[in-house]
Amino acid sequence: MKQPKFSLGLDFSTQSLSAVVLDADTFETAAALSINYLKDTRLDGFGIRQPDYLLPARIEGEADQHPLLFLAALDAMLADLGKIVPLDCVSVINTSAQQHGHVYLNDAAPASFGFLNQEGNEKSDLVALLGGAFAYERAPVWMTSSTSREADHIREKTGGKEELVRRTGSDAQLRFTGPVISHVARRFSEIYKKTLLIHLISSLVPAVLTGNVSVPVDFGNACGMSLMNYEKREWDEACLKAVADGLPGGTEGLRNRLPGITAPDTVVGTVSSYFTGKFGFGDRCL
Repeated sequence: MKQPKFSLGLDFSTQSLSAVVLDADTFETAAALSINYLKDTRLDGFGIRQPDYLLPARIEGEADQHPLLFLAALDAMLADLGKIVPLDCVSVINTSAQQHGHVYLNDAAPASFGFLNQEGNEKSDLVALLGGAFAYERAPVWMTSSTSREADHIREKTGGKEELVRRTGSDAQLRFTGPVISHVARRFSEIYKKTLLIHLISSLVPAVLTGNVSVPVDFGNACGMSLMNYEKREWDEACLKAVADGLPGGTEGLRNRLPGITAPDTVVGTVSSYFTGKFGFGDRCL
């Protein structure tokens, strides 16, 4: 009997992690699951509360989730999927996540992520393995609205709304990653100083799956940052300068904290040994 060939899709939204497994030959759904962050007891302890799925706001307009919530949800989802379909038949994993949401990683992150590619780590879990890799215990998400000052500043420093739209494809929205980075760095300068790399949630997930902290951001999600030149699909110099104005390290400091940019359909590697050992993925799974 021919072994099936599956494609796994993972989507990290504000309320849940959803997964769909498709048969790559027939395009039929082999499995479909969703884990609600509030209802799954395995995700207790990450501070979110009914009814908004957010950590308690410290100031008006703050909207954060715990970055470790996403890691625990990934472990839980793969454990559940493995009971339904043989994960060694998964040839490729495609990921998506809420746009604008992002995390701050510290200088321990490269080694921590790299440890996912070492043998024997499958006895642990992602929270334990990567918990020390975050410079900030919060992940600002798309509902953030406390950044009017920063959005106005970016708009002004780049030459006005029309010029910003020409460069990035849109105005500086309150929820966009650039204004939020500026806002967080101004409020918590020590956290920003400790930050080695800023990942979107959409790029954090493949970085975890591959055990490679240097996975790039895809240009579709980078469009929601007020930082990428829409035509060139690279970090925009004027936007970098505007967002980094007054921050430690200035423009270069911000540039060095950002991943590279790539196309959304780029293959960024194969799954790490953590996922092959713990959940049974094949070592050639893309």
